[in-house]
Amino acid sequence: MKFSLDFLLKSTGGRLLGGRMPLGASGISTDSRTIRKNQLFVALKGENFDGHDYVPDVLSKGCAGAVVEKYPREMAKYGCGALIKVASTQAALLDMARRWRNSFAGLKVAAVTGSNGKTTTKNMTRSILSVSNETLATSGNFNNQIGLPLTLLKLEKSHAACVVEMGMNSFGEIRTLAECASPQVGAITNIGNAHLEKMGTLEGVAKAKGELVENFGPENTFCVNADDPRVVKIAEGADCGKIAYGIRNPDAFIRADDIRREGLESVEFTMRVGERSARTRIRGMGVHNVMNALSAAALAHSLGCGMNEILAGLEKYAPAAMRLEVIRTRFGFRIINDTYNANPDSVRAALEELAGQKTKGARTVAVLGDMLELGEKSAREHEKIGERVSALGIDMVVALGEFSEALLSGAGGATRRRAAGSHAEAAEILAEFCGPDDLVLLKGSRGMRMEEIIKELYER
Repeated sequence: MKFSLDFLLKSTGGRLLGGRMPLGASGISTDSRTIRKNQLFVALKGENFDGHDYVPDVLSKGCAGAVVEKYPREMAKYGCGALIKVASTQAALLDMARRWRNSFAGLKVAAVTGSNGKTTTKNMTRSILSVSNETLATSGNFNNQIGLPLTLLKLEKSHAACVVEMGMNSFGEIRTLAECASPQVGAITNIGNAHLEKMGTLEGVAKAKGELVENFGPENTFCVNADDPRVVKIAEGADCGKIAYGIRNPDAFIRADDIRREGLESVEFTMRVGERSARTRIRGMGVHNVMNALSAAALAHSLGCGMNEILAGLEKYAPAAMRLEVIRTRFGFRIINDTYNANPDSVRAALEELAGQKTKGARTVAVLGDMLELGEKSAREHEKIGERVSALGIDMVVALGEFSEALLSGAGGATRRRAAGSHAEAAEILAEFCGPDDLVLLKGSRGMRMEEIIKELYER
């Protein structure tokens, strides 16, 4: 791909301060550490950094130019590379991505948001679409106002489809991302207890997630989780096409039944799309991932995929790291590594999976770090998780973090309880307590870095 100077100026409304870009830019980057020769650098400003400080450095590396809000210091000695001045580099990045995406007239775009399951649904959707289409998707959780536009700016003529994940921390963010990506179809996986610190209530979360479809029209399709009443309510106010999926709702167009765990390796179920049905399997553990598979199937079906493509795509889907990833330790016990992130709903789902995998003679252990961004509800939400641990009959819970006391208090006396002051202490507890056949769940918010416990175990 090549981004011409004319395209960059028109899409950003920027002004050329100086320099040249005769061959255009081969890509867009916001990271001075990884930028490559002939790419364009966008100088973003964050709480702890200012990309303008690195403009002289990236130009010295041979980048095609830079998008800036101000004339950087020490620029006089760098005569090559175009310098484009804009009012806001963040807005310019979004504007470039929007114009670039809209230049692909026949492109199929699916968008996914929700409190849980966004990344898994996105990856499953990409797996299905890629059976018959060259498909681009956001990498990892590149789902914010930097990651999503950078994904769209990687579109090439060979791509027939694109799947984007949309995350948020405040109102208005999903709306901005939807305007940038212009998806034909979208799904809200669920509305749950995430980002309550800023959203306040579940209704606030629903309002923020609902921004995905607020500008959908008759030409768009909303894939509706028929098992989530808050998503259904959002759908009632959306003036667009709709396709429902679910497990509990027998009227859903796409649904699943006869769901069975196949040990820690996979989950099998009967997929129903309209009048058609077939037995299918998704690799990895997690019965709740069946809903993610149904959401992916609805998105893919809305973009023209048939039953055979849906089945083939789900069959070749591979779970991402740190999402119910099973690891056998040198001590013999197995770890369910679900450390990528956590909120009350995802922790409950992981705990139910742990309890459901218990075998005769083996013990189950939950090592739980703090769930962040819950605001004033934090203590009570952790206490409720402890109550769920006890109700599920999990043999031991190890809590780590500021709210460990609340969690352990909720667990009561029926479950063995331990507090750990560090990752190393948690690893020590596991090494002392767990036997060869035991099963351990690791779960916590990203900021808790719970995967460090695995590292500590390997170093013992």
